[in-house]
Amino acid sequence: MNPKFLILISVFLLSACAQPKSNDSQLVFSKAHIWEKTTELDYLHIQDLFSQSKYLVVEIPDNQNFYTADKVLSGDGKYFLGDVDLDNSILIVDEKGKFVNHIVTGGNGPGEIPRMEDFTYHPDRNTLLILTGWKIFEFSTSGEYIRDIRLPLNEVFHFINLGKGNTTWLYTSPPPYDEQLTKGFRLLSLINLENGKKVDSLLEIPKGRVASYSGTKELTFQNEQIVYAPTFGNSIFHIGLKEGNIRKEIFSSLTESNNLYGLNGLDEFFERLQNEGGTTFVDNFISIEDKRLFFLYKQGMYPKWGMFDTSTGNLTLAQNLRDRNLELPLLPFLDVQGSHVFRLLDDEYFNQILEQDQEGMFTAKIESIAPELLNKENKILLCIYEN
Repeated sequence: MNPKFLILISVFLLSACAQPKSNDSQLVFSKAHIWEKTTELDYLHIQDLFSQSKYLVVEIPDNQNFYTADKVLSGDGKYFLGDVDLDNSILIVDEKGKFVNHIVTGGNGPGEIPRMEDFTYHPDRNTLLILTGWKIFEFSTSGEYIRDIRLPLNEVFHFINLGKGNTTWLYTSPPPYDEQLTKGFRLLSLINLENGKKVDSLLEIPKGRVASYSGTKELTFQNEQIVYAPTFGNSIFHIGLKEGNIRKEIFSSLTESNNLYGLNGLDEFFERLQNEGGTTFVDNFISIEDKRLFFLYKQGMYPKWGMFDTSTGNLTLAQNLRDRNLELPLLPFLDVQGSHVFRLLDDEYFNQILEQDQEGMFTAKIESIAPELLNKENKILLCIYEN
């Protein structure tokens, strides 16, 4: 049997941030790593990647309707728990989990947010930036409205993350038009927060891409870089905030799927993937020193966690990612910010776990780590991992 290979090509692309540009920069560096061995396990432990674990019981006042979060960030001694998909709000708590404020959406008056697409914490400004698609609303870290910033006309943005100084990076999903109509379109835009104008734009739509399917964590901040990880692709882009360049990682043994093979939808794509026996990146790309952690779709339609060690060339695949201290699965989605990784376990999750805990093993684990949690009517535990 032929050995499996994973070629990891690192490509540095120069980009200045003075004027808007329409060209993607030149190759200056490349490097390859080989996927020499594959190991399959039942589960990975997140503590194998992070040396420190912290658990915070989140206090929810009786008059606040907040149940879960699909994005978690921290800054200024606070945690920002964003429920973007369902309640479309941000709960702010302090370092002890105590309630600070609750930013809600649904209004159209002065200082009111109609609908949140994404949000980020900007450390240089020490503020929250809340993206609506065509505007950025700036709030203090305590939840007070400061101002709103109108973005360039005729463009809608979907994801936001910080930039250097008074700038921020935005991502735009490509429109489902033909190649000629999207000529010159760029996926990433650097916005000046003082005037809302675009100062740089990067990354053309991959050739032949005619449809847009988006993950939940396409833009993250890791290792002093913005990381753009397009779902259902095999390329990861690292934008250096200090150097002003882009490094591109290509995992060539992952199925190249940015254009979905020109198929009509995900059902046809998964069918093709299964027939070819392929593996593709889905979400949660996290870079930890010489490790790469990601969520993969594998042949047979079973999702797996993958951990690639660039120093040994070993890829470890696992059915679950678990917390060794809690002995509980962390489910598919994680949030990464700088050197921190977050996972919020909500009331619905704990109710399911406790119903199945006939022998009391999980209950004992939870009581030893966060004894006050089980007495809460709304059980929410924020798990924080770092090195």
